[in-house]
Amino acid sequence: MAEGLQVIGVGLHRTGSMSVKAALERLGFGPCYHGMEALRRATDGDHWLAAYEGRDVDWSVIFKGYRATMDWPTIHFWERLAAAYPDAKILLTERDPERWWESHVQMFRLGTEFGEKLTDEERQWAEESGFARMQMALGTVAAGTFDGRVFDKSHCLRVFERHYEKVRRTVPAERLLAYRVQEGWEPLCRFLGVDVPDEPFPRVNVGDDLVHNIRTAMRAARAETGEVTWR
Repeated sequence: MAEGLQVIGVGLHRTGSMSVKAALERLGFGPCYHGMEALRRATDGDHWLAAYEGRDVDWSVIFKGYRATMDWPTIHFWERLAAAYPDAKILLTERDPERWWESHVQMFRLGTEFGEKLTDEERQWAEESGFARMQMALGTVAAGTFDGRVFDKSHCLRVFERHYEKVRRTVPAERLLAYRVQEGWEPLCRFLGVDVPDEPFPRVNVGDDLVHNIRTAMRAARAETGEVTWR
């Protein structure tokens, strides 16, 4: 398989990105970058903040070894990435807007709750390791996409609709798959030109699993420092 990104996920958060990440990795398009993967790495924050500020960044530094990417912070930069990786397939994960809104609100509320429950020791490690910087980058990029109005329903739904309309309008049809995880393996495998696995389609990061997944990423990042992980 060629070097660099082969699949760029441009669907907004809470549209099945963790499930699709697992599916892509099962199909040989892994590892797949994702917001949770960024937290596990913990050192990418400055790269993403530089990109958000409009500075030139070397995408190959961030995506070295990766074959696909989904979710934040990728979504905000999807046009730049599509141009940087012209041979990559563009995957637009979809969801009913009202159901997306409910999950969107829950995500931001749970994220705030997670931060409020950190211990002093966890906060200190997060600051010293770069984990907090990556958290800030994710929060800045995601909130910035919605002009900071993440709890304004009508505004967020307009952003949602504009984003999906722009992707469909600007990405060539042969390069794009608009996809819902409920469709399972077949359309995804057909789009990527691979065989359909004889196993259920993965389903992860549903509802309240978000905080668990963030804490799992935090433990993984801490483990890479060689220190004792938290329970």
